Amino acid sequence: MQFGEKINGVVYRERDAVYAVVLDEEEKAAIIVQNGKGFLPGGGLRIGEKHIACLKRECIEETGYSFSSDRFIGEAQQFFKSRQGEYIMNKGYFYTGNFGEYVKKPVEEDHELVWMEIDEAEKILFHSSHVWAVKKGIKPRC
Repeated sequence: MQFGEKINGVVYRERDAVYAVVLDEEEKAAIIVQNGKGFLPGGGLRIGEKHIACLKRECIEETGYSFSSDRFIGEAQQFFKSRQGEYIMNKGYFYTGNFGEYVKKPVEEDHELVWMEIDEAEKILFHSSHVWAVKKGIKPRC
């Protein structure tokens, strides 16, 4: 999937990242991280880092909680311009899962973890690829 507008002639910095989609039991609310904008817990892969290892590290850094993955949702490209004016093509890999025990104080102190109804999350999430992943993370009803 591709989201955002890819502008012809613009050179984009490529960034690989992984994100967690954590839903409540009824799958009506998702955990969103807020710091002036909304996004899913997760972040950029380090060189040689595996997806799940990165996701566990990022979740602890941003939320303080351990994370265990249930399943891979999919991948999506998001084209955007950062606050600093840099053009980025973020290749996101999305996983469902759950938070476990509290491990330590989050490194990123300005990040607030909130449960948010999915309809509200759609309005708050900065990247449309994150909205797509939350909706795709909901299990089909038989």
